Amino acid sequence: MTALKSTQLTFANYIRDPRQFPAPAAIPAERLEVYRELFFNNVRGFLDNAFPVLQSLYCPEAWLALQQQFFAQYRCHSPYFLHIAEQFVSFLQDYALRPADPVFLAELAHYEWAELYVGTKKCEQPALTLAPDKLADSPLWLSELAMLAAYQYPVQNISKDFQPNVAGAYQYFLIFRDYADEVQFVSINQASLLLLNALSEQPGQTLAALTSALAEHLAPLTPAQLHAAALPLLQQFAKQGAIVMR
Repeated sequence: MTALKSTQLTFANYIRDPRQFPAPAAIPAERLEVYRELFFNNVRGFLDNAFPVLQSLYCPEAWLALQQQFFAQYRCHSPYFLHIAEQFVSFLQDYALRPADPVFLAELAHYEWAELYVGTKKCEQPALTLAPDKLADSPLWLSELAMLAAYQYPVQNISKDFQPNVAGAYQYFLIFRDYADEVQFVSINQASLLLLNALSEQPGQTLAALTSALAEHLAPLTPAQLHAAALPLLQQFAKQGAIVMR
């Protein structure tokens, strides 16, 4: 390791966690403190803005401690605001809860990030509006501005006044940005989740192909019954922009 690389590593380690790592000898302490405050306060500001509901559930000291642990332990690979929020969600997947943390921490963080992600994502390919009356015979795509999610806590209702302590059955959601650029969270059942997930994994299928494949997993429902149930649902999603054609 070169002297420069060694100095950079020492500097980075100290910036992340000055309690665990020594300060670089060549840099005055007051300058190091300025650097650390700049780096940490940027990350802290990103997290405050991305997770307002989650922040509201903590006392300031506990929220700060969680932010500091993320800053010290997680190796972010991008400085962009949206990427830092996503990496915070990843950090929480393996995070050991402390007494100050709500049991739904990881799920609520994902829920808040999903709204941010869908609301700000740029569509790489232009989507064409799908006429709902043509849907039954058209190749279908799930919009690039849509995603599927499942939560065991009622994250859509969590607030300072409502904080559940026990996980329940999974609730499924289609999250998408509609034609008015508003983010929509639509509760769906397991059959609808399977249908939309199949479309996400194999885009360009027709409704007949989708329902025929799903019938194997949803017996005793027949493809015709699934088709009849799915058609009005997908027509509604097409009107809103969650289902598209290209």
